[in-house]
Amino acid sequence: MKIALIQSGNQGFFPRFYNDLSKAVEKRGDILKLFVPNTGVNNRRKLSNQVIWGNRFNWHLHYYLYRLTGLQDVWSFISTMNLVRKLKEYSPDVINLHVVNDCNLCMPLLVRYINKHAVPVVWTFHDTRAFTGRCAHFDEVNCEKWRTGCYNCPKDNPWLTKSLIDNSRLEWIIRRKLFNAISKLTIVTPSEWLADFVRNSFFKDKDIVVVNNGIDTCEFAKKRDCSLVNIPCSNKKIILGVASVWNKSKGLDAMLWLSQKLIGDYQVVLLGRITDEQKKLMPNNILCLPPTSTKDELIAIYQKADVFVNPTLADNFPTVNIEALASGLPVITYKTGGSAECLNEKCGIAVDKGDRQALLKAIYTVCAHPEIYTKENSIKRSQNYSLAQFDKYVELYHQVSGK
Repeated sequence: MKIALIQSGNQGFFPRFYNDLSKAVEKRGDILKLFVPNTGVNNRRKLSNQVIWGNRFNWHLHYYLYRLTGLQDVWSFISTMNLVRKLKEYSPDVINLHVVNDCNLCMPLLVRYINKHAVPVVWTFHDTRAFTGRCAHFDEVNCEKWRTGCYNCPKDNPWLTKSLIDNSRLEWIIRRKLFNAISKLTIVTPSEWLADFVRNSFFKDKDIVVVNNGIDTCEFAKKRDCSLVNIPCSNKKIILGVASVWNKSKGLDAMLWLSQKLIGDYQVVLLGRITDEQKKLMPNNILCLPPTSTKDELIAIYQKADVFVNPTLADNFPTVNIEALASGLPVITYKTGGSAECLNEKCGIAVDKGDRQALLKAIYTVCAHPEIYTKENSIKRSQNYSLAQFDKYVELYHQVSGK
């Protein structure tokens, strides 16, 4: 069987996701090709079986047309014709869409190809943008307009790229009509939280399946040499936070607050990209570590910590929580999106979003009860989110294609 995966960019979570999915597909004897637009990132970070489509000018033109009109998904005509031609040459049995509403596709052309050739589509949602007028996370600003038709987007939404005209209502109408026209569509979400939103959106009549994110849990559980880690505070309990890029949405403000409120032998450590401007505001009692260069180093940092804290304000099913559990760390998180879905009473605590006092109390509780929040309990829980999750994708591909 031949699977075509369409994704906007080879960055963030995606390279690891794709590599793990590729292994699951190959294990079954099937073929997976990745179709990505012609951008600088995609050319620099080439992945296996990657097919580049379109031209680099396309994204810039599409982006500025969006900034001018407030509409996307309808531009990029010539580049999308190039994608369709390459899909015809490949002739996939299944198409797996991922993040595609990102200023690079003419969706009417793609949908016409899909329906003309009766290709089953599995669409993996990593956020909410496919069923809103344009935003990836509406929950951070408590916006409910997407249920009946977007309009007047909240200006304080950090997940919204501004445009000269707010055409979110028209974009929502276009997406509702266009995406519901896909004749054979199955939607996959990594969390029950997102699945519930999809069931209440204009996709409510489509097949909706939950497949949690997965990682190589055995690799994270394997003991690492902690001398790889430069954390000069071995006599303190290490409170670890990890983000690819630290900002307010990832909980940076909450981590700064915790560093000032923790009493006793505690050390807050932040791993990830922090700007020079942010560093100027950092208190002396926070240790900032740059992004790791190797996975061994990342795992060693997890394993040296005592508690993992994830005060994210907008998330779907964060992989960092699973990584922490697989490394033997108990997890404390806000009840944001699907962030708490990987936890049980023996491996972590979830508190109401924004409740910093509850975060603080949870840290003290976990550190005071090592007999409950054990390394073994965390690792055991993580095994529910192993690489076997990717086998579920392959089974779904076969199911929808009938092959």
